[in-house]
Amino acid sequence: MRLQLVGRVISTAETMQKTAKVEVIRFVKHSKVGKVIRNRKVYLVHDEESARMPGDIVRIEECRPLSKRKRFTIIDILKEEERMLNPINNRIETRFSPPQSLLPGSSTPIPTAASSES
Repeated sequence: MRLQLVGRVISTAETMQKTAKVEVIRFVKHSKVGKVIRNRKVYLVHDEESARMPGDIVRIEECRPLSKRKRFTIIDILKEEERMLNPINNRIETRFSPPQSLLPGSSTPIPTAASSES
């Protein structure tokens, strides 16, 4: 039986083809204090169709090494984040997608407080 985890897709950068970044959160009770601690780990996972978007909840499974850091593959989509069309740049985005102006190589200027006052 291979290790299976459930996590949220946090990034699918255009530079990483067929790869998604998945965040898995675990809650562990501290041995001495007894407080519940939140542990977070980020995995690079193989996404064959490149169909996942930030915010999707997925199940990942351990597999053979596919690259230096890729050791998991997406096997099931548990919940898809709501997708919407951005009318400014005609792209499909989720609420977890970064703003287009913050992406590298974008030609859209970043609005500043000084430019919005005038």
